[in-house]
Amino acid sequence: MHLLQGGAPKCGNFWLYQIIQEIMARSGQPHRSFIQRHPIYELAKTWDLNYPSQASIDVLEITDLQDSYRISSIFRMPVEDLPQYISQSSHVWTHSPVCKRSGEVFDQFDKKVYIIRDPRDRAVSAAKYYCSEYMLKYYPQPIKDPKVYLETHFENLMREWVWHVFDHLRLSRQHQMHITLYEAFLLDFQAELSRLLDYLGVQLPPRQREEMQEAMSFATLQRQNPKHLKKGQAGYWMEQLTEEQIQKADAIAGPLIRFLGYPTGKGQEMTYATGFPHQDFEQLKQEILQSQAQLYSAG
Repeated sequence: MHLLQGGAPKCGNFWLYQIIQEIMARSGQPHRSFIQRHPIYELAKTWDLNYPSQASIDVLEITDLQDSYRISSIFRMPVEDLPQYISQSSHVWTHSPVCKRSGEVFDQFDKKVYIIRDPRDRAVSAAKYYCSEYMLKYYPQPIKDPKVYLETHFENLMREWVWHVFDHLRLSRQHQMHITLYEAFLLDFQAELSRLLDYLGVQLPPRQREEMQEAMSFATLQRQNPKHLKKGQAGYWMEQLTEEQIQKADAIAGPLIRFLGYPTGKGQEMTYATGFPHQDFEQLKQEILQSQAQLYSAG
């Protein structure tokens, strides 16, 4: 199996990576890694990275002009032969938004899994991350306070999420891509695990599934990766965003938030979609654009 996992930054990508790795190990899938065979790997293990296993993960960047493999923000090189690269890795991670070459890349992987998270929680999490010691070291920027960062970059964080998620949803059926939600794993791990296992064509006995839930619990992973994982919660945007930010989030991302079944206001129960029968993505795109146009015309 050659699997590509994707997601916008700070949407539960690290958690999904660990879950998939655990599934592969428990089902006897052979593990292959391009980067772990690369001469840079032994040196990279000594770098000050964000979490212990970061140097060992095959991370791919996809752009209109080039594919690249990288380790964190320190090392990056072009992929000279993509099929050969894929043949040497069983599990690849990407944050790349959809571009002209995405479909071509998707079709070279056996399986594609894309993770989504409520954009309001994601914005809060991203603000904290971009102001972390690790990010300030490799991506220095003048704002050190996450609250100030969120106020300054809130609209950009929401717009980035909207089109990253929309484009992957739009292409999901064409490229047989499995869509999973961070909140689903958080609130009903076994049900979401079943959906993922069905897509991967993997069966695990009940005891192994229970062991997986314990091993992959947020509390367990947080103890192992304290710098990278901060909160394993859903809906904390209700306490942390201002009324103005909540209204702005609805204007920028409201149609997609509702499409995904997320709550729209404070005090509502955390909900999420478990399937996406509606496939009129052109209509959804127009709804998003109209909602955003009203925000900017009002401003």
